[in-house]
Amino acid sequence: PRRFENRPNGRIRLHHSFNGNNTELDYFISRAPAVVGVVIICGIGNMKVLVTKRSNKMMDEAGKMGVPCGYLDWDETGYFGMMREVYEETSFFMLDCEKHVIFNNDKQPFFVKDDPKADKRQNVSLLYVTVYDFINQPDAFPLAEIEAFTCRETAMVKLMDMAEFYGTSMKYEWAFGHDETIKSAMQFFNKNFNRTE
Repeated sequence: PRRFENRPNGRIRLHHSFNGNNTELDYFISRAPAVVGVVIICGIGNMKVLVTKRSNKMMDEAGKMGVPCGYLDWDETGYFGMMREVYEETSFFMLDCEKHVIFNNDKQPFFVKDDPKADKRQNVSLLYVTVYDFINQPDAFPLAEIEAFTCRETAMVKLMDMAEFYGTSMKYEWAFGHDETIKSAMQFFNKNFNRTE
């Protein structure tokens, strides 16, 4: 017989009784989809990337630099889950600036990380890149409020100049290899962006 190198998902069955009503629920313990958002901004000085410093309250990779990321929720696509994570971790509501988008790979991941040996939690990560052009309206990007934002997950938000990123990224500790994710996103954008549009 043909064999695969997988382990079946675990399952938990819960029995719940309340006011005489009995309910049975099945929960599957399986690999979780995660979303990662590389947001690149043009037109506010040099090209920049939106990065965060993870707060010390985070369970994984606390205090490290990264790009917004998190788990996909019910009833959302990967791209909308990524936009939600960007908003929750930076306060940037991407839909407010949709008219400035010049590239988003048709809202599809530019890469999928699914190697179970590369991630201790065995997440399946969907990597997205969205590029904005604010050259004609630099004030339309809410820079001050975004860089002043903090929350339980985020200790700092920064619009990092790409020259600074490439020149000093090795000086930072990066969560989940996000420095390589940013580089891959830039390569993908440079290869696939049609500059005549």
